[in-house]
Amino acid sequence: MVCFMLPQSMTGYGRGVAGNIRVEARSFNHKYLDIQIKIPLFLYYYENEIRKLVKSRFSRGHIEISVARTETDTVQIRINKPLAVEYYNALVSLKNELSLSGDIDINVLASHRDIFRSEEEAKIEYMNEALEAALLELEKMRTEEGRNLIDDIAGRVQLLSRYIGDVGERRNGIIADTRQSLLERLKEFIGDITMDESRLVQEAAVLIERSDITEEIVRFRSHISHIGNVLKTGDAIGKKLDFLVQELRREVNTIGSKTNDIEIANHVIEMKHEIEKIKEQIQNLQ
Repeated sequence: MVCFMLPQSMTGYGRGVAGNIRVEARSFNHKYLDIQIKIPLFLYYYENEIRKLVKSRFSRGHIEISVARTETDTVQIRINKPLAVEYYNALVSLKNELSLSGDIDINVLASHRDIFRSEEEAKIEYMNEALEAALLELEKMRTEEGRNLIDDIAGRVQLLSRYIGDVGERRNGIIADTRQSLLERLKEFIGDITMDESRLVQEAAVLIERSDITEEIVRFRSHISHIGNVLKTGDAIGKKLDFLVQELRREVNTIGSKTNDIEIANHVIEMKHEIEKIKEQIQNLQ
């Protein structure tokens, strides 16, 4: 079954403590999932289990897991109270059922060694509890930051949508002016050379087509729509968004190179700025 996750940032911190085991989890930006584990020698055999658990929770980021003992000189005894109660109830039931005499005292319960465990015997349980708490806290922080990043990106995508709309309107308005301007320039250029009016119109149309940005505008809008859909999907979206932003950058560069209109040029500058900001934010998304 595929596990659905909310978009996450790749930076965060989590901490968990259980018994005398403390686990700290730190996460930083990274192109792939890179796990680094620092663990005491007496728990070294548990490193692979930690690595598997981290892989099941995260798909990108440099993640550092640090495991330490909060105490080293004392050995604590842990009592399994639920198990002790079960033993006691079972003994009482057996005594009543068989009509046995005698008291059920602490010595009887103390003979069951599984009720009492030293800290060394309980270390794996402590390890699991502390690790789970640290990873849960890390997930919460990464998810909260991820929401903030998504909100910021969504706002900038709205700006891009508005800018490309303005470019489209401006493009429609300047086609007629461009056509007339090109006709006048062609007539001036050819001077006394006789050329049919329809031929001039054809030449102007060719030049207009070379500078036309309709296809770029259509593709730009399509990429914006895809980005909006990706932002709603959740899970690991950083790589998908990175690809789409590269496509946005390609289209806006082409628009800038094709047009000499000052108004469109200003919008191109604004769009490039927003695209770079989105690119920066995406670098921190899982």
